[in-house]
Amino acid sequence: MVAWISIAIPVIALGVAIQSSKDRINKFLMGFFRDVARVKAYRRRTKDNSMALITVLMKQEDPLLGVNFDEEPGDVPTYTKDELWEYGQDEDKLLLSVFGRIYDVTAGQRFYGPRARYHMFPGHEVTYALGTGCKTDECLEKTAQDLNEKEVDEAKRWLSFFQLHDKYAYVGKLEDNAMEAMMEAWIEEAVARHRETGEGGEMPKLF
Repeated sequence: MVAWISIAIPVIALGVAIQSSKDRINKFLMGFFRDVARVKAYRRRTKDNSMALITVLMKQEDPLLGVNFDEEPGDVPTYTKDELWEYGQDEDKLLLSVFGRIYDVTAGQRFYGPRARYHMFPGHEVTYALGTGCKTDECLEKTAQDLNEKEVDEAKRWLSFFQLHDKYAYVGKLEDNAMEAMMEAWIEEAVARHRETGEGGEMPKLF
């Protein structure tokens, strides 16, 4: 019995280490492809090549740089969590929420469809999951209030991704959103910056 235990413990520890390594790699790849898409969208929308990919990948940019909230519909419907959940079950329309802002990701079936890698996201408020790179049911139950400062910045980069995306429209807001006041403050800052510069701010260069 003792021999089996002595074998089992290292094996379990190795399994945990491998899974942890896979999670880190997955989070890195999610962030990498997201940031490449953000830079491309920024350059396409603003006709400006000042957003340097290396700067973004090293996370030295303002996470909401280039995001223009000034051109979106002001009157959007409000969804309860139960109503949002229904749009994670319907293949014809897939919705998810980031910081309480609801986006239609139906066009991303290969990412968010029933058999896709991120099939668990539609129908949920995914700020915590995206900020931490965690895709478990437990993480989908947590909110942005559970994030630390670094994780909030990571989640804001995902907000930027959805906001800049050509095919993921902002279609609503989540009822009883605890982050709404903070989100509104970020939007006001971004709108003011965009109006002042015309392009959402300047991008710092590394070289």
